[in-house]
Amino acid sequence: MAQEHAAQTVLRLMKPLFGFARSRSATIQDAEDITQDIVLKLYRALHARDDIVEPEKYAWTIAHNVLANYYRSRAGYGKNVPIHGLADVLPAEDDMGALLEERETTTRLYNEIAYLSKTQRRIVIMFYFEGKRQTEIAKTLGLPLGTVKWHLSNAKTDLQKGMDRVRTNTELKFNPVKFNMISTNGSTGTMGGNASCLRSTLAQNILYLTRAEAMSVNAIADVLAVSPVYVEGEVEFLEENGFMLQQGKGYIANILLDVPTTESNRQMSDMYEKAADIFAPAIFDALMAQVKLGEGGVVCPRNDINFAMWALVPYVTAWSGTPDARVTFEEAATIRPDGGINICHCTVQNTDAQPIKYSEEKMGGPSWNGGDDVLLWMMDTLWGGDRVGNYHPDIMNHDLSSMRTFFDGALSDDEAARMAERGFISRKQVSALLPGGGRGVTTTTPGSFGSYSMVDETATIDTLDIVWLTKEASQRLIALANTLRDKHQAELDALKSSFIERQLINTPQHLKKARAYGLQHLFHSDGHFIIYLLNKLIEDGKLQLPTEEQRNSLCAVVVSG
Repeated sequence: MAQEHAAQTVLRLMKPLFGFARSRSATIQDAEDITQDIVLKLYRALHARDDIVEPEKYAWTIAHNVLANYYRSRAGYGKNVPIHGLADVLPAEDDMGALLEERETTTRLYNEIAYLSKTQRRIVIMFYFEGKRQTEIAKTLGLPLGTVKWHLSNAKTDLQKGMDRVRTNTELKFNPVKFNMISTNGSTGTMGGNASCLRSTLAQNILYLTRAEAMSVNAIADVLAVSPVYVEGEVEFLEENGFMLQQGKGYIANILLDVPTTESNRQMSDMYEKAADIFAPAIFDALMAQVKLGEGGVVCPRNDINFAMWALVPYVTAWSGTPDARVTFEEAATIRPDGGINICHCTVQNTDAQPIKYSEEKMGGPSWNGGDDVLLWMMDTLWGGDRVGNYHPDIMNHDLSSMRTFFDGALSDDEAARMAERGFISRKQVSALLPGGGRGVTTTTPGSFGSYSMVDETATIDTLDIVWLTKEASQRLIALANTLRDKHQAELDALKSSFIERQLINTPQHLKKARAYGLQHLFHSDGHFIIYLLNKLIEDGKLQLPTEEQRNSLCAVVVSG
């Protein structure tokens, strides 16, 4: 409609529209505001459109819609200016579904406010919802008045763009990813292992989306169909704790994240299987020929050679060889605010991919703690106990302290009970008077250690229930494994070279050192490799499954003396 005709129509309807508003509003001021809103929407619509056949009917439709907004604002939707005036984004409607469609538009507008920057969002809420003056907002936020006005103007523009944008549904909205492995390579902090920080589905999906390139908070929110307010808070937490890095206006994951496929799992399984075929029989046979339990500084509970091999094969495999240490741990690790220094490595669950062989087998990874006096080494497997948890560095520090006290012969009853529960010692009560009374140290088998305590005439004898090595024995067995590695080094290097190349190519530039550090330990302190070795030995009949009583103390070694 021509501008002149539109203006004439509005002027003709001004008086009845004001009467309509005055009879339904609380004050004259409100009636004037409502009328102004009605005529503004009516004029814009009449001037912009040529398909309005009945302008009067159209005007009353707008009037009813504006009045509905007025009632909603009085009920708490807004205190100062109706939110619809914020960006002038509400369309004028002329059909029976006008009110419903306008409400849908209002909901969209509220959603779009969440996409504003944090500062813009605060200013918009304070101005439009809390009814604060611009000068008051400027004082509260410590901003110049001109900056507040600039943000309000930009917010209107951004909201208009947001309302015009089509936000499409994505696969992640309905089928979010899940991590089935979250590891901590290094030390934990006060928050525990990395799994403690990355438990939420939202955090995992944010990291998955940003695994290869940086994305803004709004872009992440669009893909996940989650309010940017929630994404913003989660991103801040992840960035503050070193799991994400800021790049420009976006954020990128700062963790090693693998998305397995059937092909990548097949290649990995094939590599480990061939390596195990080479190394497992060689290391087992060499150890069997070398180790004489109770002699040469090697002691095993009950002199069970099978139980000993469950510990010695993983131990010497992890400690032997010289990794290609081109990257140091200090170069690769992330220093986290809670005191942890580690590399976070996660794997995305993919039910469509054929899993890697033995993937169902629980593995806590090789863990060790100690120094020149006592070293405690252990690994969790499907066949053994569950000792390596999310807070295992703190727990292992406790274990190590208790082990030192045990060798000194001063372990309290409470600590002895705890060590027995952990699978490190066994406790046996005998009805016999032992000389000396109190607690002391006694030799139960050559080179083994035990302690006893007296309660009335009953003695509790505590004996070491894991494989024990002297330092000299440990060095001798590791040297034996090194000789075997030298013999098979070319074969093992050939197996892993293409795998390492693929891994590095698919790793973002800022994570290449972290990836390279882990790959340096392939076939060494590599939990996957050790699992394949043990399975190979079981399949070949060289290694027998442990008894139920041995499970809790399986795959553990203490070195001292």
